[in-house]
Amino acid sequence: MLKKRRILFYGIVVAVLLFLLANAGFRTMVRRYGEIHKLKTDIAFFKRENMYLTREVYYLEHDASYIEHMARRELGLVSSGEIEYRFKKK
Repeated sequence: MLKKRRILFYGIVVAVLLFLLANAGFRTMVRRYGEIHKLKTDIAFFKRENMYLTREVYYLEHDASYIEHMARRELGLVSSGEIEYRFKKK
């Protein structure tokens, strides 16, 4: 009796797995779940990047020293009267 129940249980489990794996709708649902997870991750990344860029735009519009800092960093500009030292990297 116990052996018949075990065989019936395993038979049902195999039938359910075959039904799910052979079902194109189930496979599509699993694939869509992965896509949704990736898109949520991308949205979180772009929200953080947007906050950073919004803050940078604010500083560029309101802080002259930040503009000077960016010009020095991005363009390598040097003010008159300053001496620039360059060191060779080994």
